[in-house]
Amino acid sequence: MDDEQKKIVYEAVDKFCDECITEDNIQNWCASRGIPHDDYAAFYESDLGKYCLPPQVGGWDGPFVTRALAVSRLARRAGAILPYQTDFTSAALLSTMYSFVQPEVVSELVADDGRAIFSQAFSESSLREEAVVSGTCVTRNKDGIFLDGVKSYVANGQFISKTLVLTRDDVYGKEDGGRSIWLVPLGTEGVYSYPLNTIGQEMTAPASIEFDHVKLDPTWRIQTDGNLKQVLDQQYMRGRVLTCAASLGLAQAAMDDALERCAMRHVRGEALGKLPQIEAKLADMSVKIRLMEAMLAKAANSISDGETTDEQRLNCALMKYCVPRAATEVADSAIQIFGGAGYTDRSRVGRIWRDCRGNQIAQGTDEMMIHTVAKQLLKGHSFALTDI
Repeated sequence: MDDEQKKIVYEAVDKFCDECITEDNIQNWCASRGIPHDDYAAFYESDLGKYCLPPQVGGWDGPFVTRALAVSRLARRAGAILPYQTDFTSAALLSTMYSFVQPEVVSELVADDGRAIFSQAFSESSLREEAVVSGTCVTRNKDGIFLDGVKSYVANGQFISKTLVLTRDDVYGKEDGGRSIWLVPLGTEGVYSYPLNTIGQEMTAPASIEFDHVKLDPTWRIQTDGNLKQVLDQQYMRGRVLTCAASLGLAQAAMDDALERCAMRHVRGEALGKLPQIEAKLADMSVKIRLMEAMLAKAANSISDGETTDEQRLNCALMKYCVPRAATEVADSAIQIFGGAGYTDRSRVGRIWRDCRGNQIAQGTDEMMIHTVAKQLLKGHSFALTDI
């Protein structure tokens, strides 16, 4: 991406944040665990809103890395994970689906203004393979088609009225490896949504959603025509890039706050930033941020439409394992620089740390990424059957 395009993205983010995002607003939104409708609508009315819409409905028609840049800048300016990040992820899914699924099918997933009308109920507990589904399943009997199971963590699951469910399905999913996706209204009998009071990322309003013998309308199934694997591969990569972009922005925000603290705070007549121990922390934080930038850029620039390659999987897994961890460490150092003032529930750096820590779980845990990295590295190597 050239510097002119970066400037356009930054200006759109900065204008929106100057007009709508204040520290008082963020603290109030965190306390209420959500953003008022008018404030949410303002995002889509701004120049920034087009980056959250797929190009097929008038949204941004440029490289995916531009969306990652917008997410990173938003997180840096806000010092928080804003709920719009979920919209960026949904827009990425819609863009991918337009490449692999009939347009009239995808049109069922968007409102008249192009916004996604669903949350994504893909995650399940205790999985090493992200595309494996074991906790939810579709069955059929003489009375109809039924969905049972639990999705443990669904971002925006408290407020959006429909959820896109990835499930094990031996009835309709034979072309897609025994899986299918269904758009399920949360008001359907047998669907129970339980708010999750997370310690960070409060504005994303996550929920655990239970499906207790939910009778499905056949028209709710999203017909992927054997392309579900490609859709999921692309979506997991894009979701991880966006999560890491937010982590980078949060780390940069923590660094900004730490530098300001070091310049303004004096200890025994000397600026805090001149103390050797603090100098070492600042240098370490700067190194981590630059490594994060490099890993994010490599993974984001490698993403393309079409089938996912092993190299892309490896790049994204390495990035997802390293970047959120490094961001949490940077935020931790910022808290240490602030001292007791940083270790409160009202401090900005404290919130940044909590939001950073959540990204080590979102879009694939550290442990899942380790498994993916090792799996990709060992491809083509055979294991000896006995010790030498």
